[in-house]
Amino acid sequence: MTDDQAGRKATAVRGVVCWSAGVLALLVALPLVAAGRLPDRLATHWDAGTGEPDGSMPLWAASLFPALIWAVTATIVLLTRRRVRATSNGGTRGWAGATLGFGGVALLGGQACVVRANLDHADWHEAGSVTGGVVVTLVAAAAVGGAALLAGHRAQALAPKRDPEG
Repeated sequence: MTDDQAGRKATAVRGVVCWSAGVLALLVALPLVAAGRLPDRLATHWDAGTGEPDGSMPLWAASLFPALIWAVTATIVLLTRRRVRATSNGGTRGWAGATLGFGGVALLGGQACVVRANLDHADWHEAGSVTGGVVVTLVAAAAVGGAALLAGHRAQALAPKRDPEG
């Protein structure tokens, strides 16, 4: 591995770590920052047919549950990426960025929707709709995931080919 390749790899790892830590911090902080304007329990699930809230969690759980999902997802992606890189010819480049990009934006958008829907309501049963926010979140998450996948494929196309005998 050349010094340039090692530098790019280190930069990519730092980027993944910073993205993962940033998403984790925002997932935890978003509800906690707005805690003074939120009910004790937050609506966290809505009936698909009526759009009315039909499930709730205490504030601490609504803050930590998405963060736990993210921590597990990011850890699995990082460990799997390391293993795949060691056993493949690099043909899977981009999937990790796409997974982390899509997952991070989807979870952050979902958390923002939950907080916005519950904001300034005395009880979780009064929470507003999340439908519009969820649609926007999914579109944005798909765009980020797709862009990361394309960037990974482009990086693979531009990377020097490995010599199988070297």
